Amino acid sequence: MDILPVLKTGKLIVLFAPDTAQYESMTLIAELGLRGAVSILDGGNRYQPYQVATLLRMKTVDISTAANRLFSRRAFTCYEMNTLLHTTPSRNQPYIILDLLHTFYDDHVPTYEAYRLLKSCLGQIQRLLLSGPVVVTLAPPLAEERDFLLEQVCRQADEVIIKEVPVCQSTQPALF
Repeated sequence: MDILPVLKTGKLIVLFAPDTAQYESMTLIAELGLRGAVSILDGGNRYQPYQVATLLRMKTVDISTAANRLFSRRAFTCYEMNTLLHTTPSRNQPYIILDLLHTFYDDHVPTYEAYRLLKSCLGQIQRLLLSGPVVVTLAPPLAEERDFLLEQVCRQADEVIIKEVPVCQSTQPALF
C-alpha cells in the first residue's frame, strides 16, 4: 500500500480498515518525516511514536532530525477534534488524521451533534487541503446508526483505500 506517489496538495486520501491501518499509517508517518514536516492529529490514541522511531531507525542514523519534524496533537472528544482542526495552522506539509471518527462514535454524543461537528471538521479539512495533502484513517463504527459519518468522510475523499483483513481459516490438526 504505497500512497506516497498520490500524496499531492489538495488531495484527501482515506485509509479504511478495521484496525485503522495502524501499521501502514505509522510507516507513512516515518516516510514523510524523512522528507519534511508532518502534522499528526490523533482522534483515537493511535499514534505510536516508538514504532515510528523504530521505522525511522531502519532508514537513517539521524533519527532526531526526522523525529523533530513530526508534530502530534491528540483529541479525546469530538468537540476537541473540532477545536483541534480549527486551530491547526495551514502549512505547506502533509496532515495525517488518525482515526478521525473514533470520538464521533461515542453514544453519549447525540447523532445530530456528531453530524454537525463532523461537517465543521470536514470544512476545516478542506481548508488544510489548500496547503497540503491530508490522509485520514478510519475504522468502522461500533453501531450501525453511525455509518452515515463514515459515508460523509468517504464522500469528500479523492481516493478511498480499503484494507482488507486476512481471514484466518481454522484447520483441524491431525490426531495421528
